[in-house]
Amino acid sequence: MMGRNSGMRRYTAAALGLLTTGATTIALLGTSTAAYAWPSTVFVSPHASSQHSGSSCRQARFRHINAAIAAVARHGTVIVCRGTYHTQAVISKPLRLIGQHATINAHGQKPVLPKLPGGSGVVVLGTRHVTVRGFTVVHAGFDAILVVRSRHIRVTHNRLEHNGDVGVDFNGTWWSVAQHNVSKHNTGGGFLIADDTGSSGHDTVSWNTASHNPGGCGVIIAGHSRAGVRDNWVAHNWLIANGTNKKAAGAGVVIATEVPGGTVAGNTVIRNWIYRNGIAGVTIHSHVAGQHMNGNRIADNWIGKNNLVGDEIGLGKPVKNVPDPRTTGILVGASSQVHVSITGNRIARNHYGVFLEGRVTAHLRHNHFRHVPVPVKVVL
Repeated sequence: MMGRNSGMRRYTAAALGLLTTGATTIALLGTSTAAYAWPSTVFVSPHASSQHSGSSCRQARFRHINAAIAAVARHGTVIVCRGTYHTQAVISKPLRLIGQHATINAHGQKPVLPKLPGGSGVVVLGTRHVTVRGFTVVHAGFDAILVVRSRHIRVTHNRLEHNGDVGVDFNGTWWSVAQHNVSKHNTGGGFLIADDTGSSGHDTVSWNTASHNPGGCGVIIAGHSRAGVRDNWVAHNWLIANGTNKKAAGAGVVIATEVPGGTVAGNTVIRNWIYRNGIAGVTIHSHVAGQHMNGNRIADNWIGKNNLVGDEIGLGKPVKNVPDPRTTGILVGASSQVHVSITGNRIARNHYGVFLEGRVTAHLRHNHFRHVPVPVKVVL
């Protein structure tokens, strides 16, 4: 069972309502029934007035972010000026949403998509070429920023705190980037790439900080369906003190699936700083036989003491599951045949440097261990 040790959650495409309510939402937000000269740049301010010129924050014409999104031209820019906005911003066309000392407080917002546990701060739905930059997002019932079935999305320079699930969720998303964000004190983790709503691939999570997210991992690369999660990069992140809740322990980075026939393959975890997380700094879990998890690479990371809570691992047949209760830098546990590359990592102050359990073939090369009594532990 994946359960608590992977810091992962699952929502199916049907549960997200993407074929019904989601499609209706996109149509309503992106359609105009009257001739209109769409402005290329609009401003949002708590002190806006329809009598203003609309040329600056002082002259803003919009008080509500979604009204500004509806009014701006495709590939235009919505500038959200200093202030706090109690809303859930929904984007379904190409544009730039830029915050200037702006906070989105999504407390009490209803889900845009049905059967989610709560609203999000920013939702990007079924579009391309969107930038979300410069916001503080707090108190969403679900994710701070949720990106669904979209491509070429950039989420940069945001601060994401005290939200109900993760800071940034790339779901059914390709060729997208989360960069220079801070994701802290979120219930479900820092950053997620998953396939609940379709396959995800070639996404990048880089130069972010994910810390003190108690119920999940710093970065989660997760197979929740058979659509697949492939060829993503996790690089140059600080991943500190995540997954410390014993009931939902998490890693610095987890690559995992519990779906029979699921695919989480070809992902790279490189040059991250990882320490004080609930389970191993980088963790790969293949929970059942018949999964496709080859080609994942763990390289050149700086990994301090991790697995502070202990990892039940939770492998199914044909492997006999053996929990790992000791501090551990990197752990790979597999019920499927898994080939993984683990090279050039610097691992310090753990009992186990690399812990391998089950049907794992690991290419181990040029890893450096300091104050590690057992550099490599193999459990067959």
